[in-house]
Amino acid sequence: MKLCSGQCKYLLALYELSKVNRIVRSVDIANKLSVTRSSVSRMLKCMSRIELINSDYSLNVKLTELGEETAKKLSVNFESVNSFFLEILKLSEHEAYEQSLLFIASFPETTVDKLSQITVNTLRKRNQK
Repeated sequence: MKLCSGQCKYLLALYELSKVNRIVRSVDIANKLSVTRSSVSRMLKCMSRIELINSDYSLNVKLTELGEETAKKLSVNFESVNSFFLEILKLSEHEAYEQSLLFIASFPETTVDKLSQITVNTLRKRNQK
């Protein structure tokens, strides 16, 4: 499933919050991303339509099985790609974060997977020295 960078950002935020708290509310997502609750509401409606979250998200937001799977893979790839931008290209944290989201959303999954693997291998070799 191909997601836009905004969907990636929200899905990653929800995934991170749900690992810490059993109950995630839309206000928690808004606070984490520094966005308005109405922005969160619009994105949650979209995420519900593509079955990443349960359709009843008014009280709390829960990932569906598809959402959980998608978020896990996205999180792994995001961490690797973000490491590439931080460690190899030496971008600032903010730039690396934004570029990682754009990269993951814009490039085919196979390309993202390859860059992730190359980054992991490169950093592993670098740390062995």
